[in-house]
Amino acid sequence: MNDAIVKAQKFIDRVRNSGVFVSNASVFGSWVKGTAHAESDIDVCVVSPNFGKDYIAEMVRLRKISLSIDSRIEPIPFTPEDLADPHGTLASQIRKYSLPLK
Repeated sequence: MNDAIVKAQKFIDRVRNSGVFVSNASVFGSWVKGTAHAESDIDVCVVSPNFGKDYIAEMVRLRKISLSIDSRIEPIPFTPEDLADPHGTLASQIRKYSLPLK
């Protein structure tokens, strides 16, 4: 898991350096649950109040950055409101099973 966390943190650092304000970030999914294998995706939740205007463009921007580090990194953009949504299934899973990044 350590390698996945290091890569996820490196990704978040690059996202911030690209000019995106990141209010919160975390790894979630198989790497946190302990079910990951060598080929597992590294799911990363990226929270920014600047997201929510153009989901596709936000995904593309994050994906381009992730590919420069490791193709297994799967970034998911969230607004703070989306992550707090009590009815959001993915958001609920992230709130329960995630490891915060700096």
